Amino acid sequence: MLNARRIPLAWKNLTHEPRRLLIAVGGIGFAVVLICMQLGFRNALFDSTIELHRSLNADIVMTSAARYTLSVRETFSRRRLYQAESCSGVAAAYPLYIEMARSVWKNPETGQGHLIRILAFDPAAPVLDLVGIDALASELIKPRTVLADERSKADYGKLATGETSELAGRETKIIGRFRLGTDFANDGNLIMSADNYANYFGYRGQVDKGLGEVDVGLITVKPGASVAQVLEELRRELPEDVRVMTKDQFIEQELRFWRDSTPIGFVFGLGTAMGFIVGVVICYQVLYGDIDDHMAEFATLKAMGYRNVYFVGMVLQEALLLSIFGFIPGVLVSGALYKVLEWATGLLLDLTLPRAASVLALTVLMCVVSGCLAMRRLLAADPAELF
Repeated sequence: MLNARRIPLAWKNLTHEPRRLLIAVGGIGFAVVLICMQLGFRNALFDSTIELHRSLNADIVMTSAARYTLSVRETFSRRRLYQAESCSGVAAAYPLYIEMARSVWKNPETGQGHLIRILAFDPAAPVLDLVGIDALASELIKPRTVLADERSKADYGKLATGETSELAGRETKIIGRFRLGTDFANDGNLIMSADNYANYFGYRGQVDKGLGEVDVGLITVKPGASVAQVLEELRRELPEDVRVMTKDQFIEQELRFWRDSTPIGFVFGLGTAMGFIVGVVICYQVLYGDIDDHMAEFATLKAMGYRNVYFVGMVLQEALLLSIFGFIPGVLVSGALYKVLEWATGLLLDLTLPRAASVLALTVLMCVVSGCLAMRRLLAADPAELF
């Protein structure tokens, strides 16, 4: 007599009806796509929001003490940067100006105006670590010129080099492009010089034309200096109206705001949970149907003396196989959808290996939970009642 322990019953139970297997794989793959898309949008929220933060060329970042996210306009006096430069260990301190409320860009094709984020600084200063900016620094100092983010949404038009339109009611020429990307608060970006910023959005009557109020200060330390020691000195010397932190702490502050203080993270978390539940239901129906169809065979094995631990192992093997079968097409479809949505929205939808691994772990857990639920009838049944 053949030993059932040597026969791959889990594999044979799944593959003896290819049509049923394909339907099961399709259902689980659908659940994987749901989970991937929800996690993808959640990660895109975080990645896109902090892309500008990552691009800042700074060891230490200075903001107003009242500023808890980059999307809120809270400025501080530029004098604080001068004070920071006087501290030992500080190599340089640069101001970055941001405008999001008055910067209306007119789409030259439709004539409609849309708010766009303005990033302004001295083109000669190494403020942003983005490809293409340094090569156009000399051109950017010319009046009414900007660089355009090529990943901005289509609402602004093509934003092509050489294109001329209106920004804040003034004729403006695009002299080049860079790549940054949109986020959930901003649909596009323009870069201009600090002098142009003062002419567009400065306050008349002020000697500094508004450049005395800074949105973000970027501080670099001298070679060989300890960032931690310089940071401690700045915190000790500067007044409490500003906050200084490392670049990583600045990024974490932004992530914490969007993760904990807005409903967006919760919504996508709920969507991920719903995708998980859908997968559990689909996998449960597949495994329960397979168990129900083979109850007579299982009864025979029980009567022969096979213990419940054997059946537990078999059902869990089926669950693991289904999770792998469903994960592969699901993650491939999700990767393709990521590319399409990234092109359409400008968001950073990136299916990295660690993120794919986390989806695989959720898929395995989903199918294992389904298997545990489906095997209850088999484990509770008496062999004599199964014939």
